[in-house]
Amino acid sequence: MEFKFNVNKLLPRKINKVTHTLIPEDFKGDRRELNECQRQLSRILDDMGEASARAQGLNKPITSALKLRDTDHIVYLLMDNEANNGLGSVIGLLKTGSKNLFMFDETGAHYQLKPRCILDFYIHESRQRMGLGNILYQHMLSEENIRPVKLAIDRPSEKFLAFLSKHYALTKIIPQNNKFVVFQGFFDDEHQDVRTNRYSLPPKNSIDIGASNAIHNNIAKSNSSLNGVSYSSTISRTSFGRYAAARPPCSMANIIHNTTVLGSSAERTGSPLGHLIF
Repeated sequence: MEFKFNVNKLLPRKINKVTHTLIPEDFKGDRRELNECQRQLSRILDDMGEASARAQGLNKPITSALKLRDTDHIVYLLMDNEANNGLGSVIGLLKTGSKNLFMFDETGAHYQLKPRCILDFYIHESRQRMGLGNILYQHMLSEENIRPVKLAIDRPSEKFLAFLSKHYALTKIIPQNNKFVVFQGFFDDEHQDVRTNRYSLPPKNSIDIGASNAIHNNIAKSNSSLNGVSYSSTISRTSFGRYAAARPPCSMANIIHNTTVLGSSAERTGSPLGHLIF
């Protein structure tokens, strides 16, 4: 992507790292030059972010100068220093950042992690299939000293998944109940969140007939009346996962409806894990 100003002067390296300060790594100048530098860099981030969003079919950009502020996100910009009559052009963008995520491994064990994530990845259409994406990705891995399998990918496209399969042999996806994708090996050396372990998904095929009958019996017992208050709809279904937390009783609601507050019958909210998005 070409710009009217001298991109090489602003971003002299082949791959330049930009943080929330919006100051290039090699910047040297006074306050006036700094303001102009940040204005130009903001223009690059905004235009490249919009181009990435269009390429991925998104309604709005993931990357912009405004979204970079007050975060630990890092944007890596890949340059072609000889393009645009020597002014240079920006041909690639890769954004990383940390996110607080609730995740499940292959067995359904629950984790609360803050992994490093790939948030945006784009190579200009005119420069694709030239190995430039791998050059940019390898640079990021080296800079952040991280293995590919330990990254969580935010809403990867089919092209991105094919890229990860080809260059890093990442093929075995562990489905999550959010828009992030992780691969087998991601949870290696991670510690399970034991504080919320009681809400973990059960391992596959772990609920046998006896356990199922016990669940139905417990539900049937809860349908009995206590102090004249009917509990036939207190527990409508069994929930697992991070949406199974009990909802505390509402005192005002109980006053209005003239019902007795019983802490043990707090209504469970949410539903079992439905469609897994990946």
